[in-house]
Formats: sequence, structure tokens, C-alpha cells
Amino acid sequence: MADEAIPVEVRQFLARYIQSVEQLEILLLVSGDPGKAWTSSEVYGIIRSSEASVTSRLECFTRDGFLLASPGPPATYQYRPPSDVIRSAVGKATELYQSRRVRMVEAIFTSELDPLQGFADAFKLRKQ
Repeated sequence: MADEAIPVEVRQFLARYIQSVEQLEILLLVSGDPGKAWTSSEVYGIIRSSEASVTSRLECFTRDGFLLASPGPPATYQYRPPSDVIRSAVGKATELYQSRRVRMVEAIFTSELDPLQGFADAFKLRKQ
């Protein structure tokens, strides 16, 4: 990408699934090692936010279909995206977060897309 813009598909992904930098970092961490079953404590040990928040985010990603949870004890979470489109969006988000971190953070907190259009586009992202 020659310019500094975040592609529309990544913006749509962020608008649909990501509300905070912590949430993005958790998803990128677990997606970076898809064969690993992560405990909440292991994720917390790397992310270092709040253990309760990390657990909540992992459970949310499980409900959204990004993670496969095993009850444990302790409960573990393994990256299992619901589609190749989502897998691709997470991969692109990973690359962009490494190379254009400030732009990605801005994209999380600002929405340049019309809310109704973003909602409609979210279904396109899933359907592909």
C-alpha cells in the first residue's frame, strides 16, 4: 500500500468487531499462534491490561466465532475464525497494526463510514 489509508475491508472489520486497542491486541495475539490454546492468564501476562477484561474479551470473541473455547479448568481459547474472509481481514489488520499502528488506532476510534452503510457492508464481509 503506497498511501497511509486503511483499506475499507479492514475498516469494516474494525467497525464490526473491534471497539478498543486492547481487544485488537488480544485478537492479534491469539491469531498469531493459531495452534496454541491460550488461557486467560497467559493472554493477560502478555497484554497486561486487566485479567477480568481479558477474560471478557476472550469470551466475546468466542461468541463472535473467532475462538474455540474449551472449558478446562482452566478454560482455553484457540483461534478459529468463522470464514476465510475474516481470516484475511485479521491477517491484514495484523500487518497494518505492525506498520501503521497510529492509523489503526485512529480507525478504531473514528468511523468514516456511514453507520447504516457500515452495517450493510458487514453482511457483505461475512457473505464473501
